Amino acid sequence: MFAQETVEDKNIVEDTIKISTTSIEKSGLTQEQIVKLDEQTRVLLADYQSTSKEYDSLKLYNDQVQKIINSQIEEIENILIKIDELDQTNQRIVPFMLRMIDGLENFIQLDIPFLMDERTDRLNNLKVTMDRGDVSTSEKFRLIVEAYKTELEYGRTIEAYRDNIIIDNVETSADFLRVGRIALTYLTVDGSKGGYWDTNSQTWEKASSSIKRSTEDALKVASKQAPPALIKIPVYRNDDE
Repeated sequence: MFAQETVEDKNIVEDTIKISTTSIEKSGLTQEQIVKLDEQTRVLLADYQSTSKEYDSLKLYNDQVQKIINSQIEEIENILIKIDELDQTNQRIVPFMLRMIDGLENFIQLDIPFLMDERTDRLNNLKVTMDRGDVSTSEKFRLIVEAYKTELEYGRTIEAYRDNIIIDNVETSADFLRVGRIALTYLTVDGSKGGYWDTNSQTWEKASSSIKRSTEDALKVASKQAPPALIKIPVYRNDDE
């Protein structure tokens, strides 16, 4: 619409210039004056044409900028919608993650008491992470899933590790043997005392000589100090089973 109006304006100006030129020629002006006026008219016409082209160029640029602005406004609106959707998702998934952490805590408390410091620290780190604003929801969920995977893996492995245990009210260093989740035994570092976890009574019991020997042999296997071999371990069924 604007381009059409510009052409019409240009034609009007040119017609006006022609009329002015004709009128000047019919007047009594000298040739020198006519040439001077004609030159001024040509300069004005050139300025007008230049200004008209510059305006057309600026209009095209402004139209393009407006398209970019409209696109940015649309993108901002989409981002706001996604933020609203994310908030709604967080409202559902955050309580679910908190329940997962509570479930993991209950499971550890009811499980046989191996690597309790390590497992408790992992659990506490999850709780602290849930309160952090600089950690994304997806990263929090990943850490919870990793903790569950770690606990699941314990049930499929055999492990030897050193830790402290209270024996006769004295904190004593001992080597522990964990066989999946079915057996947990220990020998003191000097080998004088041994014990096993009784799942029925949920307490440590004194190991017999045969259990101590089996634990000693199994500890060598678990720590790769001896080749794999058949070992005897104390396994107790729950009275309710």
